[in-house]
Amino acid sequence: MAELRWGAGTHPGQIRPDNEDHLYASQGVYVVADGMGGHEAGEVASALAVQRIRDTLADEEAAPTAERVVEAISSANGDIFRAAIANPGQAGMGTTVTVIAVIEDPMAGRGEPNIDANDPIEPKRVTPIIPKEQPEALVLANVGDSRTYLLRHGRLRRVTIDHSYVQELVSTGHITDDEARTHPRRNIITRALGIEPDVKVDWWTLPLVRGDRFLLCSDGLVDEVADAAIVATLLEHEDPQDATDSLITQANEAGGRDNVTVIVLDVLDGDDPPDPTQEIDLTPTWADDPDVDLDDIERIEAGDLNGSDADPTDEVAATAGRKLRRRDRREAKERAKQAVAATTVVTSQADATDEAGSAEAEAETETDAAPAPTRKRRLAKAIAIFVLLAVLVTAFVSTAAWARRGFFVDFNNNDQVVLYQGRPGGFLWIDPTVEATGAATRDELTDASVALVEAQPTFSSLSDATLFIRGLELVESADELGADDSPTTTDPPTTADDGSP
Repeated sequence: MAELRWGAGTHPGQIRPDNEDHLYASQGVYVVADGMGGHEAGEVASALAVQRIRDTLADEEAAPTAERVVEAISSANGDIFRAAIANPGQAGMGTTVTVIAVIEDPMAGRGEPNIDANDPIEPKRVTPIIPKEQPEALVLANVGDSRTYLLRHGRLRRVTIDHSYVQELVSTGHITDDEARTHPRRNIITRALGIEPDVKVDWWTLPLVRGDRFLLCSDGLVDEVADAAIVATLLEHEDPQDATDSLITQANEAGGRDNVTVIVLDVLDGDDPPDPTQEIDLTPTWADDPDVDLDDIERIEAGDLNGSDADPTDEVAATAGRKLRRRDRREAKERAKQAVAATTVVTSQADATDEAGSAEAEAETETDAAPAPTRKRRLAKAIAIFVLLAVLVTAFVSTAAWARRGFFVDFNNNDQVVLYQGRPGGFLWIDPTVEATGAATRDELTDASVALVEAQPTFSSLSDATLFIRGLELVESADELGADDSPTTTDPPTTADDGSP
């Protein structure tokens, strides 16, 4: 195993009560994950990601490879996605992740052997020399805006590329790196683990170079500490743990508005450092299709993530909105192609050349205009939604008032005579409530009175219901009726809080 030295630490910051970041640092595997989602769901997502990556790459029976690192991150994405579906309280949770792992490099040392030109053996038939101990390299991977930096020859270079809205603004020249640090929508993530069933992972391979120092961190560090201060700290502290602690302290002193997680990793043995003037040759493996295009930027700046007035700081809405927009554009292009084909068939009988070209131009115009709804349509949609909500609220209030109107009498579970307000048996989610409980029970009433109560008589007023209860006859009163012409009725109802119809 490559000779490495590292320091690691995490802190909740000065504002947030909980720490949704997680990290893992062990010989050969280093992970930083920054969770997102309310009600501690972000903490769950980052923990699931770290656990899956650690368990997959810590398998001693299978040597780590770049493919296994990417597979581990993809498996973590599936774990988080399924957990969010299974638990409604964790719906929409996700996490960013950046990883460095030591892998076996199967291509290193596999050059052709030196063979004398006069040797009768054919060079093409000679098996290349393979060293007994497989050479090693580093694989770097990331999803989201947690970053990995490389310090070499005193110069700090960012290796990973953020999957975020402000990064796309920087890439397209809309804002600078310094402006991105304080941009109001810097929290919009365009790619994260757990948001969709599948995720695209960016990854690179690098040789182990003696003297290289890597920095893995969540955005809680880079949003608070400038690159110049990070470089100065990494150069000042030789011990990686001292450098880690200092960076976390600086982030908290600068405001600590977010959780901050840092891993500093030193390569102690490896290839000789290249010439200081030589640029680092990185060939990332990613798709050419950007997460956010110019059309997306215009819509987000207008406060519209997916054709609605969603909160532009909602990472999940940003990701989902991007997918919806791409689907809309594909559907619009398909409709345009169908329109061109249909027009060509019709006009070919008359003047196929001119009119087909005109139809194609009109279809292309429709394709460009289809994804962007006009301001008038958005206003009409907003008014329709408002009217619908007003109707629903009015219906809800009216239904609740009707369900609570009136009174009825019935026995409760203890066979006591009870006066209820509402409808017998309730209505939808609105159950009747106990207004008063009479002193008489079922056994104390005559059969006729029991039958009257069991019929659940209803009344329009509280006084009428009270008079009904008072008029119920007791058994002992009915037996004595012949001796006393004045019948005894039940006692007036008293307030109670038990029983249900």
